[in-house]
Amino acid sequence: MNRLSLGEYKDYEFLTDEELLKFRHICYLKQNTIYANKLKFIIIKSGRAKISYFENGKEFILNFATSGNMLFLDKNTTLEFLENSEILELSLFNIESLIENKTFCMSLINTLIKTTILQRELIRDVVFKDLESRLKSFLQSLANEQNDFVGDKQVVTMPFSVKILSELLGFERQSVSTMLNKLIKDGNLKKLGKNRFVINQI
Repeated sequence: MNRLSLGEYKDYEFLTDEELLKFRHICYLKQNTIYANKLKFIIIKSGRAKISYFENGKEFILNFATSGNMLFLDKNTTLEFLENSEILELSLFNIESLIENKTFCMSLINTLIKTTILQRELIRDVVFKDLESRLKSFLQSLANEQNDFVGDKQVVTMPFSVKILSELLGFERQSVSTMLNKLIKDGNLKKLGKNRFVINQI
């Protein structure tokens, strides 16, 4: 579990047909975006999306969500679909009607716990780490997730552009690009190809 992937779950399958009827079933096309005027509870039934925070025209990516993930959107966050997707949406006024489904409730509690842990890790990085430390930590975490090696060296592949990386780290694109080049120049990273690096020392 990390900001790039909350894991793929099918917890909505614990819902009965009658309970599923309480949700709005909505299909979205790639690049469609949900702007929440009020708190919304959403389950991504299929597809992939990114959850972002906007302030003064700047975007900060909180995390990515995929099939089966449960999430809450408020007026400060958006959900942009990265591929054609289907969601289940429920008003908070109606969520009380699902309380008797204990399996679903435990899944919801687990989602809240995972989200809380990720948010605390994010706050730690934003408050206590500079760009270099944050970039190193992010690349190491991504490399651990990918578990790719060349010989005895870890390899990390960035599955997105420097622009997306900068929005994940909360810094300007040029600053992130400059720091990435510095890590290469200093020998911390060795470039293997486009967006693929050997980690020498981070």
